[in-house]
This record gives sequence, structure tokens and C-alpha cells, in this order.
Amino acid sequence: MTLGYPRLSPDELTLYFAGNISGGDFDLYSAVRGSRQDGFGSPQPLTAVNSGANDQDPMVSSDGLTLWFSSDRVAGQGSHIYVATRASTLAAFTGASLAATVNAADPTVSDVQPFVTADSGELWFSSTRTPTQGSRDIWHATWTAGGLAAPATDTALDSASFDGVPTLSADRLTVFFDSNRTGTGVKGGFDIWIAHRATADGAFSAPTLVAEVNTTGNDIAGWISGDSCRLYLRNDSSSTTQIFVASRQP
Repeated sequence: MTLGYPRLSPDELTLYFAGNISGGDFDLYSAVRGSRQDGFGSPQPLTAVNSGANDQDPMVSSDGLTLWFSSDRVAGQGSHIYVATRASTLAAFTGASLAATVNAADPTVSDVQPFVTADSGELWFSSTRTPTQGSRDIWHATWTAGGLAAPATDTALDSASFDGVPTLSADRLTVFFDSNRTGTGVKGGFDIWIAHRATADGAFSAPTLVAEVNTTGNDIAGWISGDSCRLYLRNDSSSTTQIFVASRQP
């Protein structure tokens, strides 16, 4: 069984992830708990939006009513970003449709790993679209009165390697992402990197390693709590893929 990286609700009581728990293709799952001190309950598939293809990268908006995810459900094309909605947090997500304003005109391009900022002001994702610095780069699009603006890449974050899973803090001043780039201090596989900016619409600084959580396996950050004190991540340095949380003082 392989698990994807974790995304959480703002209260950290609902966990969203992708996995091939039943074997075969990846599906979307959620699990809930009563408090942050509790373990999560049994994963439940998001049946109404799962397909017979690989459905991955679930991300739920701050109000809990919109689900973003990626899927390769269209034969002969790359993976694309889809969106589904629900009327209340007690209902199931339904009506998955292509996020057409985000995906590139070239259907073989893959847009994956969507992340919606806490204020719903930006949509971040990774993509194989051009122009590119590496095999996959980090892109973002801003919401305007007319919808999503044209996506742009962030050259400060990208490298000639694979860069993905952008995860922003609630104030949008810090971004975590994963990369298999080389350099001093890397530990092998995918490592977690971090970058900062002074304003929510400014440019990010040069990224640095989050050395205290990286291992010789693949480490992928998927969620940072609203107070930036808990980082949820995926690691596969053991014989199984596991989800961890790293904590720090305010």
C-alpha cells in the first residue's frame, strides 16, 4: 500500500490523502478524529469523485466546501486538476469537473498537486507546462473578479530537477515544497525545502532545506497548521509509507 502526502482541514481534525489502499489505481480518502490529541479513524473513500483512473492530491478549501484534486482519467492525456463541491461539510463532494482555466492548452501537460491558500486568494500547483526549468516546476494563479488569472511560474523556487507539492502558510509568507535537486545538505530522494517572502504578493527568497525533518527516504510536506507550529509530512524511509507530524513552539 502506498499513501500520498497529507492535506488537512484548518482545525486539523480531517485528513485528506490519496492511496492505493485496495490495490490498483489511486483513490481519494478522508479520515477524521475528535481532537488533535486523538488518532485518526479508518480512512473512507471519497466515492462520489473517485474514478477508475488515478485520482490524487486532494486539497479542500478553508470552508470545507470545495475539493481540488488531480486525475489522469482522460485517456491519452496528462493529469489535470479537477474541482468538486458540496453544500455543507456533512455532505459528500460531487460533480467533479475539469478546472479548465488552470490547465494548459496542450492536453499532454500534467497539472497536479493543487494547493489553495487559506484566504482562497491563490491556487498553487506543480506542472510540466512550459516554460520550464526542470522536469516539473511550481506554478501559481491568483483569483480575480473574473476568475483565475493566467498561471505564472516562480523562478526563485524552481530548479533543473523535480519540484512540487507547494504548501503555503496561512499568511502566505512561507512556502514548503519538495525537490530532488542536488546540493549541500541534501539527504537523498526528495527533501523538504522552505522559502519566505516579506509580503503576500512579493517574491520568495532562495529556498533552504528543512534539515530537521529530512531523511534518506522521500520526505514530502503536505500541510502546515494555521499557527505554523505543526508540519504534516509523508515519509517512506521504512518499509511502508507513513504520515508524520513535526511540532515546534510558537
